[in-house]
Amino acid sequence: MTMAQLTGWIDGGASVFYGRIGWDERGLVTELTPLGGADECSSDAAVIRAGLFNAHSHPEQSIYADIVDKEWDLGTWCRRTIYRYSTAMTPRRVRLACERAFARMMAFGTTSVMASYYLHGNRGNELDREVLAAARSVGIRLIFGRMNYDVVNEDAFAGKKASQRSYYETPEVAEQYLRELTALEDEALMICPALHSMHASTETAIARGIALGWELRRPVQFHLSEDRGDVELSLKRHGCRPMAFLQRLLDEGRVPSLSHVIVSDCCWLDDEERRLIARNGMKVALNARMNARVKTGFPDVPALLASGIPLWCGTDGEASNDDLNVQGEREFLKARYRGVIDPKTIEGFGRQRFDFGAGYIGALGMGGWADLQVVKNGAVRDVYVGGRKTMEDGRLLGLDVERDVERPLREEVAAMTAAAAEPEA
Repeated sequence: MTMAQLTGWIDGGASVFYGRIGWDERGLVTELTPLGGADECSSDAAVIRAGLFNAHSHPEQSIYADIVDKEWDLGTWCRRTIYRYSTAMTPRRVRLACERAFARMMAFGTTSVMASYYLHGNRGNELDREVLAAARSVGIRLIFGRMNYDVVNEDAFAGKKASQRSYYETPEVAEQYLRELTALEDEALMICPALHSMHASTETAIARGIALGWELRRPVQFHLSEDRGDVELSLKRHGCRPMAFLQRLLDEGRVPSLSHVIVSDCCWLDDEERRLIARNGMKVALNARMNARVKTGFPDVPALLASGIPLWCGTDGEASNDDLNVQGEREFLKARYRGVIDPKTIEGFGRQRFDFGAGYIGALGMGGWADLQVVKNGAVRDVYVGGRKTMEDGRLLGLDVERDVERPLREEVAAMTAAAAEPEA
């Protein structure tokens, strides 16, 4: 039964048509009907489109957006941001930073985001709950990856070691806290396991996290070969490259499947690793602009496509990217691969159906969530999440962004930076 509807020009993916889209009380699309009698869509007409899906994000890192230097490489970036300030992240700072990130995403037409979060601060779920609260206050749909980071490098410099100790949880404790958060799930929130990387997750944590995701029927996020050092570490520790290590866990029966694992970045894969990703039905979330900016390397997108691997786009954190616009990722890739990859192919990255609860996100269609953006003259005017309007005429409805987020966050950043010690050489 249709409870609410919009009529106008609809971008259905394959074509733009004049029609009506309706949804039920849960926010699931129940009607998508072409209507006759309208003139051809003009260039300045408002168009209803599926909301964007940001497939990889660290929203709390928006607290660093105004203090970073775009020329920093990854090592310098980490030293000057997370390893300097993450132990100073309070519940208020996490909440405000995530509200900034989610609000800025929504302004670009993003209705769903997959977050990877590991700043637990030795506080159980206290800080994690602030990320969830931020998503609710903005109105964005959230796949919250509660990340298990269970490595501390005792020989690291003081700031890094202190940060790692604040993230650290055993796999058993991480699972306990993840299960606790699942009680908060609703039609706009999914809680899923996440694992950091080969350098920040032990073999036990990786196996346990992947198995837990399968048990709970949830995706599991994992940074795979973002940096060349992860390949070198895997070869040294396991005698094989990272994806071959994950395949070994499957072959040995330590994980039941890899099909639910979403790997991000993938800058240093070889042909065999791409073959294994494809064979296991895994997905890849590209963070192309971030990879280029912090000089970690770059994914071989043509080779990933040739392997038949589904590709999504993420923005990582705002402080390591130009902004949080998923479409900006596509435009960047179009420019980089001009004459190599058809722009229509890149335009399809992240527009596939992605299951979420009773419906799906990422594409517009019957039975999917009514997550919509209304775009006019290239600007996002209105946004709906599950049929509920969250932005109108370019203004967020749940928050006064300047008063409630930007102004208090600037004050928190000033206090945080003033209190920090000089970075170590």
